[in-house]
Amino acid sequence: MTRHLLRVVLAEFGVEEGSAVALGRLLRDEGVEVVYAGRLDTVEQLVRTVEQEDPDILGILRGASEPEGLAETLPGVLLFAVGNGPSGFDNAFESQEDAANWVSGVRSHTVETPSDRVR
Repeated sequence: MTRHLLRVVLAEFGVEEGSAVALGRLLRDEGVEVVYAGRLDTVEQLVRTVEQEDPDILGILRGASEPEGLAETLPGVLLFAVGNGPSGFDNAFESQEDAANWVSGVRSHTVETPSDRVR
């Protein structure tokens, strides 16, 4: 069975719980399947969540801290981060809208158009 929707797991790392909800809504409105993981405090929790949910992309809303070594631990998953300040992520955004636009661009190149958009 093939999956037609892009699957994104959103997690919060060092920010207040619930801050990813608005980004999740933006992505859902773009036709992306969103799994909201809530606040995770360790890289191990992030890795276990990714193993269980099998996403195409892991999005992390981060505060002052950033999960170290995550890209090396999850080589088959695209990563992006949303937060202020410098980031070690290749795909780091300051606004949720910029992150949603990037994910939408990935979707258009990797999966088919959702059936509700074909009409």
